[in-house]
Amino acid sequence: MSTGEVRTAQAPAPAGSYSQAVRAGSLVFLSGQTPRTPDGIRHADAPFEDQVRIVMENLAAVADAAGASLADAVKVTVYLRDPARTAAAFDRVYRDHLRTAEPLPARALVQSDLPNGEVEVEAILYRRGEAGHDA
Repeated sequence: MSTGEVRTAQAPAPAGSYSQAVRAGSLVFLSGQTPRTPDGIRHADAPFEDQVRIVMENLAAVADAAGASLADAVKVTVYLRDPARTAAAFDRVYRDHLRTAEPLPARALVQSDLPNGEVEVEAILYRRGEAGHDA
């Protein structure tokens, strides 16, 4: 199985010791994205739905750099600071970014004391049609 790092300037550079994503065969593991734009500016005080859009745009950019899209997501983990208050708003924006995904990916929603915003999202993608893998 081949592995490799995925990098793109269309999403924020890692803020620590991790890769934006890693390919492992037909799977792509997208690291958690927070409301930080590609220029590195954090938007922790932006309205919640704006934070979600930034996060999802970052994930989409990394997925694209891996030769995939968010429609290829098979598992998504969502970290919310206050899910009781924000889960429904998150889901509205999230669905817009996954509108072509069928079936929708498996998902976990986790309450978290996030230090830099109200939301973080990570995903696992399955790149269909990879040589040597199911199409």
